[in-house]
Amino acid sequence: MGQFASLRGLRKLQRKPCTDRPDGPRHATPHRHEARILKSPYLLIAEDDADLRALLSIAFERAGYRVAQCSNGIELVQRLQSVIEGKEDAKILALVTDIRMPGVTGLSILEGLNDLGVPLPVFLMTAFGSQEVHAEAARLGANRCFDKPFDIEALVGAVVRTVGIH
Repeated sequence: MGQFASLRGLRKLQRKPCTDRPDGPRHATPHRHEARILKSPYLLIAEDDADLRALLSIAFERAGYRVAQCSNGIELVQRLQSVIEGKEDAKILALVTDIRMPGVTGLSILEGLNDLGVPLPVFLMTAFGSQEVHAEAARLGANRCFDKPFDIEALVGAVVRTVGIH
């Protein structure tokens, strides 16, 4: 498993901003649009490749979703902790995450969510999709694992079938 087996005990990590828009990080005082995103249900996308992250955000926004983004595993852990601890009003509809990211892997995140009993649909993406990786993702309860490169519309469709449009 990755560097961190669960979300527990990661509070001591240094806080870094998690972006809520493809054009940059949240400012200390959020714009009205950004504050609205945080109060509405949203999809959380975690991907270290900025171009793919932006492309996924656009595709999901066009499909009718609000989107928040994290650029690495540590930012993702911090965002999930904030939601789990009730520090954020919004509900995460689903998590779309890369498996290999700096800090924490997508599989470790999935395992941590399971350990905490958090019922969150998780869709994984990987450029290293072996049978072992897919088997581990299935064992941990991932809704689906996509091998890169993949059809973005197939990913959007899988999310829509799982959580509907909000």
